[in-house]
Amino acid sequence: MPYVSQVLTVAALASGLHADKSLASVRRAQSLLAGQTWSEVVRIDNTSATSRYPVVVDALIFQLYSALWFYTPTDGTQSLSQFRNRVEADKAELGPLLAAIDPGFTRWVVLPDYDGPPAAESRIPNGCFIESMALLFQRLACGAQVQNPKLLSYYVAMPGGIRGHTVLQFTAGGALQVVDPDHPARAMRIGYARDDDPSSVIGRIRRDVATARYLPLGEFLGRTHEAYSSMVAVQSNVR
Repeated sequence: MPYVSQVLTVAALASGLHADKSLASVRRAQSLLAGQTWSEVVRIDNTSATSRYPVVVDALIFQLYSALWFYTPTDGTQSLSQFRNRVEADKAELGPLLAAIDPGFTRWVVLPDYDGPPAAESRIPNGCFIESMALLFQRLACGAQVQNPKLLSYYVAMPGGIRGHTVLQFTAGGALQVVDPDHPARAMRIGYARDDDPSSVIGRIRRDVATARYLPLGEFLGRTHEAYSSMVAVQSNVR
């Protein structure tokens, strides 16, 4: 059991307009995962007076690449686990992991599974990481041939600091391709790049990237077309 209390204060449970909008975005993010991986929605009571996060934080925790990940509309997706291959232990001990993201994250509760109408089809704030995963699920649901899928995350130095973005990379028909969730209907064919070198690939798209990295998505291959189709039948392309 987590050593930090999981009981929210009455104030944190009060639902204002911001909390409602944030929760809708988090529910939408969970729906984009199409049931392909473990996930749960949590509501966190943020006790820090200097935090960049709101007083009530709705977040999605999900499993990918033998680790837990953490999405909020405030700043997108980041790693929650500090080590791979210990997800079950991490699920049982969320307290230290949440506190490592923000020391104000001291109390939380897992929200019940959503059983209402499908989440509205809309972009989610800072959602490129999860939206790129959804692009893969949609291709697999359509029976498209996809080899070696990866999330390609890259970082650009901006006047306000480092900004990151994530796209989907895969090979199809012998061609290396990249799909940006900002332009989901257009697959860019990338020539003269090594498919195992993220800097080589992203360098064919833009020249101002400070660093880039891969996160493999091969764990989602090998499942049946019917299973994918049933799980994403209620979804359309990410827009």
